[in-house]
Amino acid sequence: MSYPVQVVCPGCQASLGLASEVIACAACGASYPRVGGIPVLLPQAAAHVELWRGQLGLLLQRGQQTFEGLNEAAAGEGLLPVTRARLLGLGTAVREQVADVAAVLGPALGGPGLPASGLPRGVVEYIGYLYRDWGWPSAGYRENDAALASLAALFGTRTLGRTLVLGAGACGLAYELHRRHGASFTVAVDIDPFLLVPAEQVVRGQSMRLTEASLKVLEASDVSRPWTLAAPSGALGPEEFQCLFADGTAPPFADRSFDSVVTPWFIDQVPRDLPAFIDTVHGLLRPGGYWLNQGPLIYPEQVPFEQRYCQEELFELARRAGFSVLGASRASCPYLVSPLSGHGKVETVLSCLFQRDAA
Repeated sequence: MSYPVQVVCPGCQASLGLASEVIACAACGASYPRVGGIPVLLPQAAAHVELWRGQLGLLLQRGQQTFEGLNEAAAGEGLLPVTRARLLGLGTAVREQVADVAAVLGPALGGPGLPASGLPRGVVEYIGYLYRDWGWPSAGYRENDAALASLAALFGTRTLGRTLVLGAGACGLAYELHRRHGASFTVAVDIDPFLLVPAEQVVRGQSMRLTEASLKVLEASDVSRPWTLAAPSGALGPEEFQCLFADGTAPPFADRSFDSVVTPWFIDQVPRDLPAFIDTVHGLLRPGGYWLNQGPLIYPEQVPFEQRYCQEELFELARRAGFSVLGASRASCPYLVSPLSGHGKVETVLSCLFQRDAA
């Protein structure tokens, strides 16, 4: 298919076509693979794929070691029967969770590689996004609804048009925004295959099983739960919704390619130079286009204090880059509160709507 936005080579910025199975830049000769059909538009793309294969290999190795360790502990003397049952149940849950992830990622990556040196953040920290976006709603837990309501209150009857979502993660928010706010074409960008590959399959209408295992056990019989991940409002085809592996701070698109850019839980975590990133967002938008931002403005510890921008500083940086501030709101929202364990946290989330000046 042909993209309704102009994609460029991450290396030389020449125009890049994505219609063919083999993606190659005619200008510089760089080639870009696909993972599960998703283009990998990253510098040294093949090295990224090998790293991901190694991370999958390590996940399988660690999962087996954890399973064996829990079973060994359960065989110890002097344990309460309920303790033994808890350990055995948790070991089985961990093994099932790893197997479910590998069943999706293995075919997409061409199998696991030699174990890498560190587990991917998507499995260790953020796999809950997959449950939250596509599984937990079946149990009545719709955490994204609060985020969507805040954005809808700001965006009103405007339409998204050609939309870029940076740091799309498990894509639940991107999917719902596309459905509800008149997006003609959405590109969901992330760098994490452990989230983006399953999400892309769900968006296309596939359902899949993904086991949630919890170390925070209140009842020995409730250490895990299998979820069926599914898109609640039907599939979106590639002509209207595309996933892309790319650097969210330097998206591979020509200037003025989009009518809207969305940055959910992104600007305080990813860009090392927020003023420069805001300039990048400005360049990606057509004159009069919209930037929707949402997140808590909680920065990593290594970020210098003078770069941990608050709401007023964010607005001033946006104005200097050529944006008008159309509105903002704040709300305390639950964040990854699992129906299985009941554990999670509450964050104060800032939602903002900016408009690129017409000039």
